[in-house]
Amino acid sequence: MESKLFTPVTFGPLTLRNRTIRSAAFESMCPGNKPSDMLLDYHRSVAAGGIGMTTVAYAAVTQSGLSFDRQLWMRPEIIPGLRKLTDAIHAEGAAAGIQLGHCGNMSHKSICGCTPVGASSGFNLYSPTFVRGLRADELPEMARAYGRSVNLAREAGFDSVEIHAGHGYLISQFLSPSTNHRKDEFGGSLENRMRFMDMVMEEVMKAAGNDMAVLVKMNMRDGFRGGMELDETLQVAKRLEQKCLLKPCCDTFWRGCFLWMFLL
Repeated sequence: MESKLFTPVTFGPLTLRNRTIRSAAFESMCPGNKPSDMLLDYHRSVAAGGIGMTTVAYAAVTQSGLSFDRQLWMRPEIIPGLRKLTDAIHAEGAAAGIQLGHCGNMSHKSICGCTPVGASSGFNLYSPTFVRGLRADELPEMARAYGRSVNLAREAGFDSVEIHAGHGYLISQFLSPSTNHRKDEFGGSLENRMRFMDMVMEEVMKAAGNDMAVLVKMNMRDGFRGGMELDETLQVAKRLEQKCLLKPCCDTFWRGCFLWMFLL
């Protein structure tokens, strides 16, 4: 049987020359939280290798969403550098994607410039640091930050955005009963725990319009007692497909060794 791996594929408005995608593995090539020549050369070489799409990893939608000191932070002043990057990728025949996210409690004041925020307050041994739970009235603005980042990605020439909703980062912290201990409309039942994700995706889809492909990255299970399991993850995936008209992409990455350390 002939393989379809190296045949074109279309998802949403985007057609790739083949079905290979460089996943959004963190490059650590962004000193000053902006694109560098090293990042450009890396993704250009990936594109030159014949891949269908290469994904620039883990760009923070706000400064508070930074978890590393050499991580992209989406803001207007980095657009010229990102445009050079996407032009280089396109020149090699590949599509350009970018992953957008917020790390939530996986940060430290020395990196993000503030007390880290998350779905709930507590102490995170991973950083280690105290974490401030986001107020309900802060969540609409946080969701809009995702939408603004999609608009910036469009301006920079990206063909696709991938929203990071897994691996213990902010959206995942709202989804997981292990890290979401809220007593308001954003905590408790799965329906409530999906509410922040719904707000984010509404802003994302509004910004993406009809000419940008949208993907969502999520883990299938948290991998430890008290976390998200497959039955709830399937409900989240169906919610994304129904509400956002997109296809979530799930993986099996296990981060239980980190999440066990969250005293939340």
